[in-house]
Amino acid sequence: MRERRAYHGWTLADVSEKTGISKSTLSKIENDLISPSYQSILQLCAGLGIEIGDLIAGSKRNSEELKRLSGRRSISYRQSGLTMGDDNFTYTYLCTDIAHKRIVPMIIEVRANSLNEVGGLWSHVGEEFLYVLEGTVELHTEAYEPTKLSAGDSAYFDSTMGHAYLATGDKPVKLLVSCSSATPNLAQTLREVLLERLEGRNSKEHVSDQ
Repeated sequence: MRERRAYHGWTLADVSEKTGISKSTLSKIENDLISPSYQSILQLCAGLGIEIGDLIAGSKRNSEELKRLSGRRSISYRQSGLTMGDDNFTYTYLCTDIAHKRIVPMIIEVRANSLNEVGGLWSHVGEEFLYVLEGTVELHTEAYEPTKLSAGDSAYFDSTMGHAYLATGDKPVKLLVSCSSATPNLAQTLREVLLERLEGRNSKEHVSDQ
């Protein structure tokens, strides 16, 4: 946790505000004076946008040992996962207890109906697979014409190409999306890109409201 704070330049007060955990408790956790409860771990992961596996992976030596292990397994039960979102999207990251995944699975609920709402196309490292679970989505990519996909349809594309998902009706669209890349800490990279995009859009909306 201390390494994560240093990387982002966060103070204990910043982390306390993001997670709802007091500064004194955070300090004790960082200095191994107390062990965090499972609820505290969940609060830390949700507030800082990190996976449980990234938080508790431990030292570099332990991380290297984990990388050598085979037979890793993770299960996400219904209604579980790390959730991020705003008025236009809800992203639920699945199987978050495994760190350093090469594939990041998530459920995305899409409520936006126009590119203006989402700030245009966006891109990130890797490749992407989507499968439509409910509703009809309009897939926008910078190299192709917009394509409508309904429940049971799927698509695979290069994520470095600008892309966006839009709902075509009044009801939200639900997608199963998997992003893949050889990039280390892919899940963390995707969440940081998403947070930056969401916070930037919310900031613009706040300015326009004034």
